[in-house]
Amino acid sequence: MKTLQKLMMICTLFVGGVLMPQAAWAAGTASNTDITNQASVSFDVGGSAQTPISSNTTTFKVDNKIDLVVAEVSSGYTDVNPNTTNQVTTFTVQNDGNTTQDFALSAAAGADPFGGTDNFDANNIRVFAESGATAGYQAGEDTATYIDELAADGVATGYVLADIPVGQSSGDIAAYTLTATARAGGGAGSLGAVLTETAGADTPGAVDIVFADGAGDTDAARDASHSDTDAYRVLSAQLTVTKASTVIRDPFNLNTNPKHIPGAYIQYVVTISNAAGAGASATLTTISDTLDNNTAIDPDLIVAATGNPESAAGSGFRVDLVGTTRASQGTPQYFTTTSSVDGVDHDGSATGGTVTATMATVLLAEAGPGYAAGELKAGESVTLTFNVIIQ
Repeated sequence: MKTLQKLMMICTLFVGGVLMPQAAWAAGTASNTDITNQASVSFDVGGSAQTPISSNTTTFKVDNKIDLVVAEVSSGYTDVNPNTTNQVTTFTVQNDGNTTQDFALSAAAGADPFGGTDNFDANNIRVFAESGATAGYQAGEDTATYIDELAADGVATGYVLADIPVGQSSGDIAAYTLTATARAGGGAGSLGAVLTETAGADTPGAVDIVFADGAGDTDAARDASHSDTDAYRVLSAQLTVTKASTVIRDPFNLNTNPKHIPGAYIQYVVTISNAAGAGASATLTTISDTLDNNTAIDPDLIVAATGNPESAAGSGFRVDLVGTTRASQGTPQYFTTTSSVDGVDHDGSATGGTVTATMATVLLAEAGPGYAAGELKAGESVTLTFNVIIQ
C-alpha cells in the first residue's frame, strides 16, 4: 500500500496516425489509406521519470465514399432552330467522393426544369464526354461516351446532343436529363465495373463501398448516380404568305369599276410576313409564282389610272418593305421582267410562265442595320407586286 502511495503517475495519452495532418480535400481522405493509432503513457515513480509505455497499434483502411453531382451549365434554355442537327446541352459532373472513379453517362427525356411544358421529342439523342483538347463540344475530339478516371474533387464535362425536327414552332420545348453513374476506376481506357455498396458490418482491413450521393432530378439518393436536366427551346420564324388579286383596269371601263374581261389587268400582291412574336429571323430563299396560261405577264407594271409604266418600261416587278430598318425601307424597289440577274424574273413565256424572286439578291446583306442576305426579322414584311393581263 505504501508502495502504491509512493507511486505517483502522471499519464498523458497521445492518439494519432504518426500525428500527421490530414490533406484538406473536400472529398476527404483517399480510400485505401491506412489509419493507424497508438496510445502512449508516460509516468513518474518516486519523482523519477520512467520509460513510457505504448499500447498496441490499431489499423483500418479508409473506405470508398461514392458521391457525385451533375449540374447543367446554362441555367436556362438552350435555344435551337427547327431542322438542325447536333444541338448541344452541357453539364458538369463532379466527383465528390474520395476515390478516382469512372462515370457512365446516359440521357433520357425529362420534365422542363425552367417552368415550361415539354411538348416534343428531339431525334438522335447521344452523350459524349469532354476530351480536354478543346473547350466546348468538338465532333472530332469529344468521342468518348463515358468519363474516364475522374479524380476525387475533379470536375468533367458531359454533353447531350440532339437533332431538332423540321416543323417545330417557336416556344416548343424538349427537356433531357443527363445521368452520371459511378463505376470502378483504376483502369484507364475502359469503363469500369458496376459498383455494389458493401452490405453488413464494416471490414476494417478492406475497402468497403458506401453510396453517399444525394437525389438528382430522376434518381434516388444513395444509388451511385446523380442527374440534372436541361431543355431545348425552339426559336423559329413564324411566316405567313398571302396573295391578293385585284382587277385594276380593263379596255372599256379603264380604271372605273373594271371587270375581269380579256384585256383586263390584274394586280397580284404577294406578302411574306414574319410575325412580331417570332423567335427567330427567316432567311428567305425564293418566291415562286406559276401563272395561269390564260394570263400573260405585264412587262411594265402599268398604273391603273393612266396605263403608263409605274416606274419604267420593262420594270414589271415592285418590292416593298414594311417594318424593317433596311436602307430601302419605305422606298419601292423595281425589277425588270426580262433580266435574270437583278433578283426578280419571269421565264419569258408568252402566256403563263413562272415568276421567281431570288431573295438573297432582292434583300441584300446590310452590315449597318445588321441583316444577312434574304433575312426577314420578326415583325417585318416584304411584298412583291406585279400585273398580269387576261388573254
